Amino acid sequence: MPWLPAAETQPGLKAHFTGAQSCASSSCHGGGAGHNESLIYERKDRHAFAAGILGKGTSLRIAEALGIEGDPGKAAQCAVCHSPMEAVAPERLVKGIQPDRGVSCEACHGPAEEWLRFHTRKDVTYQQIVAVGLRDMNDLHGRASVCVACHLNLDEPIRRAGHPELFFEFDGQSLAQPPHYKDERPSLGPRSWLTGQAVALREMSWKLGAQRDEQMVARWKALVWLLRKTDSGKKELTDGEDFAAMKTAADRLARDASRTKWTKNQILAQLKDYAAAHSDFGDGKLDKAEHRRRAEVLVPAIDRLWAAWKKEGGTNSPAFETALDAVLGLAREQEDFGPLKFDMALQELEAVLKQVPSP
Repeated sequence: MPWLPAAETQPGLKAHFTGAQSCASSSCHGGGAGHNESLIYERKDRHAFAAGILGKGTSLRIAEALGIEGDPGKAAQCAVCHSPMEAVAPERLVKGIQPDRGVSCEACHGPAEEWLRFHTRKDVTYQQIVAVGLRDMNDLHGRASVCVACHLNLDEPIRRAGHPELFFEFDGQSLAQPPHYKDERPSLGPRSWLTGQAVALREMSWKLGAQRDEQMVARWKALVWLLRKTDSGKKELTDGEDFAAMKTAADRLARDASRTKWTKNQILAQLKDYAAAHSDFGDGKLDKAEHRRRAEVLVPAIDRLWAAWKKEGGTNSPAFETALDAVLGLAREQEDFGPLKFDMALQELEAVLKQVPSP
């Protein structure tokens, strides 16, 4: 679903945006350890540089194909994700501030006017702050829903103009930012991964319900296949192409996944189930492109679960990581993807995984 400022999703709330500088003082989020979120964002977070890439190489060719004249960063179809504050109506900005470039604080956390001056007070609850416009980014379902709008959805004219296909993998992409926050809740990795994949399925179902796109249908089917191999996915997701029903079911799955903790045994069991999926790649009923789409979502799932296994104290296995690199390389092949080669590589990964001792 398209990105919207938090105020636009809450009827009656029309707060102003105050700009990233309102968060960046040394006494707030621009200070030393524990108060340096803004500094981490400015210096390291990829979102800070999202607007800059619009003036380079491929971005300029896409803009030309779309008939955009001038700075692509000020064109609504580009700015909405690469520099969202540029897409905000001028009257929604506090007087005197310029729109932030890139994906800045309020693009994710919501307009700060109503909560800026009291969000650190100890006599105010977090839910009171959320009630006046702060997006609840502690909730994994809510956090993934904010991110997916720009990390998966792509209007068809922009794709036809040459924009690379978008993929959403919430856990790995969050770590790659790198995050400017600390979240040390138990089993955060697998919870984030499953929540994100369910949210991605919800978004694809929403788009396909509005307009069928065979390229997206292939991706949608692969994601349904992947999620139905989880315990919660088996319960929530059914066969068939009822996109409206799947959108609702996928959102239920995402909400449940965001709250459900994983044990080490559950992580290892899911890894083994995915490694055993090699037999599905010998299915002659599917064409090569459909198999490739399955590999495209399967390998990141195995990668994130393996990372979670190690983080939770599970035994490391260099042999498994070598086998994982092999399937990753095969999954990245597009025109030359070979289902049988992938099947064999997954069998090797499964054999190595069997040697990993259970907790």
